[in-house]
Amino acid sequence: MRILAWNCRGAAKPAFMSSFRRLVQIHSPEICLLYETRLSGSGLDRVVRRFEVDWESYVVESQGLSGGIVALWKRGGATVDVFHNCSQQVLMIISAPNTAPWVLSGVYASTDHRTRRVLWDELTHLIAQGFPTAIVGDFNCILEGSEKRGGRAFTDTVDRREFRDFLSRNGLVDLGFSGPQFTWCNNQSGQARVWERLDRAIASTDWLTRFPSYRVSHLPRIASDHCPLLISTVSGSSHQCLFRFEKVWLSLPQSWDIVRGAWSLPVRGDPMQRVSRNLELTKRRLWRWNREVVGDIFRKLEGVEAAIADHQSREDQMGALPEADMVSLRGLLATHHSILRQHEIF
Repeated sequence: MRILAWNCRGAAKPAFMSSFRRLVQIHSPEICLLYETRLSGSGLDRVVRRFEVDWESYVVESQGLSGGIVALWKRGGATVDVFHNCSQQVLMIISAPNTAPWVLSGVYASTDHRTRRVLWDELTHLIAQGFPTAIVGDFNCILEGSEKRGGRAFTDTVDRREFRDFLSRNGLVDLGFSGPQFTWCNNQSGQARVWERLDRAIASTDWLTRFPSYRVSHLPRIASDHCPLLISTVSGSSHQCLFRFEKVWLSLPQSWDIVRGAWSLPVRGDPMQRVSRNLELTKRRLWRWNREVVGDIFRKLEGVEAAIADHQSREDQMGALPEADMVSLRGLLATHHSILRQHEIF
């Protein structure tokens, strides 16, 4: 199973839906947890209706423009029973034939440590039930100085001690990660730039026994100031695409030239034979053009994402990037959004 957890910082903004669909296309998660949607009421209903029909959903409305959680899971997969007992988490009981159920908690912890105490108490009661449990999301708290860079020096405040005590008291294990060290950046410039590891996955020891080959990946920050987290308990799978006339071709002027060129070629036969022959020529030319030219658009998207990840990795290792590299990173993010619009049409 693959679980995508992402603090998207607003699900109504234009970049959200295309970025989310791109993440789903690449990583094929069975469960998605979206935090800080900042939506409620009719606005939330409109966004939920835009998700694909093969997703089932459960929503926790935001309080004003703060918070909000959307849980999505694929129809026809494992059986998922969902509920929540406080506004900071969604609980999912996951079961499949001939296997014992386990619990996934999608957490968006409050920025107020006094309110977070309610979450720690609720999770403590949950873990006491004895089910294998994984807890994934934005905890809005770090544990130690190595989980922060920039800004004020790390101090061991009461909220951080309470977080450590909660993990220790319940025997929970941080699942670690691959990818960038920090999951959040305030996107400020120079000395004001701050990075922290606010997002993580933790689990009970019986969950670790159940899924010993788990993997947690920090994905590049795109369309949010938080990294998406990908938690995998099984290896991924691939899929094939069929050849079709693609709507995205119509947004590229060269496609019109190819069609005109194919239909201007002289062919022999009665009228229907000529139509059939021109259609066949058009198909072959479009197929070759798509393979040789349009395919570069999608490969370029992967290349831009790799370049973004490289910049953010160097920033992760070095601290603030030189101004020229920051300009390059902003350009890459703008290019990614432009190409993603074409990919969205596709």
